Amino acid sequence: MLITVVDAFTREPFRGNPAATVRLSAFPDDARMQAIAREMNLSETAFAVPLAPNRFQLRWFTPTREVPMCGHATLAMAHSLHDMGDVDAAQPLVFETLSGELTVRLNGEDLEMDFPAMFPVPDGQAAVVRTILGDRPHEYLGCVPMNATVVLNSQREVARFTPDLPLIATLTAAGFCITAPADPGRDYDFVARFFAPQSGINEDPVTGSAYCTLAPYWAKRLGRLTLRARQLSARGGELTVSHADDRVLLRGQAVTTMRGHIVV
Repeated sequence: MLITVVDAFTREPFRGNPAATVRLSAFPDDARMQAIAREMNLSETAFAVPLAPNRFQLRWFTPTREVPMCGHATLAMAHSLHDMGDVDAAQPLVFETLSGELTVRLNGEDLEMDFPAMFPVPDGQAAVVRTILGDRPHEYLGCVPMNATVVLNSQREVARFTPDLPLIATLTAAGFCITAPADPGRDYDFVARFFAPQSGINEDPVTGSAYCTLAPYWAKRLGRLTLRARQLSARGGELTVSHADDRVLLRGQAVTTMRGHIVV
């Protein structure tokens, strides 16, 4: 099996969020895919099987479990398939996933992903969130199927936040996202960080799926449908997000850093 490592949501190698991508003729059993993801020990390892020209079934695994959606590994797989010449670059690339059909198109130098918008709902975890955040003023938006999302007052608070990982792991959500408006004068509009110890990821470098919630929130708050975002992880990453009704467009770049073969 050919395996590649792709840094997603970045123009530079060794930044953004690395994902492993494996293109197969058929899926091996789930235990083998989970073992490969555990061996790679990246936020996600993506597996794709062709169904028709420019159409693939796509699955994502963290080091500990399969997940229903992953933005950066989708971007990484699209980049890898284009890079290897496995798709027609002039046509949209369609992935069949646990979250429905996801479409990826080339948009200039960027890859643009069409994802469902996700709107958080109250979930009874506000007291746990208050404990996680201590005395920081915040707005708890609630939880979508995967992520609990909190708005803080400033970029500085997001950057300086020290997570209590064991406490975050008690949340019923798969991850915990904090966000805030960007400082004045920045070339981006808002910032975020994402923690998922309950999914085997202490801090995710760039979390595409989180922006399915963040894009609608910030579009409404800032009064613009298209915004620039930066994730303030150690590796850092950036993307452009657009909100349109029940869909979110996530646009970014990616860089291949490694190619190899799984020999067992």
